[in-house]
Amino acid sequence: MINPLPQNDCRRLAQHLPDSPQTVISRAHLRWGTARAYAVGLTEVGFETAVIEDPGCPGEPMIFGHNARQIAELLPQIPNWFCVNVTPDLADELEPLLAAQMGCALRRVEDVYHILTQSPPTELLSHADVRLLNPDDLPLLQTAPPELRGHDPAQLLQKTAVAGAIIQGKLVAIAQNYALTERFGDIGVFTLPAWRGRGLAAAAAAWVADWLLGNGRIPVWSCGEQNEASLRVAEKVGFVENGRRVYLILQEKQTTDFAN
Repeated sequence: MINPLPQNDCRRLAQHLPDSPQTVISRAHLRWGTARAYAVGLTEVGFETAVIEDPGCPGEPMIFGHNARQIAELLPQIPNWFCVNVTPDLADELEPLLAAQMGCALRRVEDVYHILTQSPPTELLSHADVRLLNPDDLPLLQTAPPELRGHDPAQLLQKTAVAGAIIQGKLVAIAQNYALTERFGDIGVFTLPAWRGRGLAAAAAAWVADWLLGNGRIPVWSCGEQNEASLRVAEKVGFVENGRRVYLILQEKQTTDFAN
């Protein structure tokens, strides 16, 4: 099995990734020390292949590199993944190699990336129940359901922007700047099922997007092509499609040489 990179090498790997909508999550979490990463051929000037898993998407690493055969041989050595995120051209070459290596079929889903280059609609920023959160709101996050509070509520409030819908003293929806680089900021949202369909996610996302624009970053939104609810929220806030990557998803898990 290959070992994850130590923190110093994670930060070095981040320097070799371009700053783009498709790399913002990987670059930020490599630099923050919250990513699990593996690399082949990492030097001071570059790398051959990188596999990077951020804490919000365990088992769904992003892959950067061009050598499909090398990637197919590397992935069985990495535990606990069930799908990988790659560029479309790499997906075409990697899919049959990985299917043969893992002994199962794979399913393809496109990962759609959007950016926002203008201010979000004013009406979204005036929702009575939605506002930016601040460090004083830590108890509110800590007592929220796991889907809302994230893996580290205190760090969430300190590192980036978070907006929430607060109804009857409880947090019911959230938007967070999940990853931040010099040029871009990724936004993730979640609304409790009972409160969906009321525009809360769009309003919260608008607050975070406005914060990012005010701090010189371009907001980024990404989701699978089948996630119609997320795509509708992106459209409401004003995001436009910027590019695509591809999820290659294992159709069944292996019981040998692959951790469950």
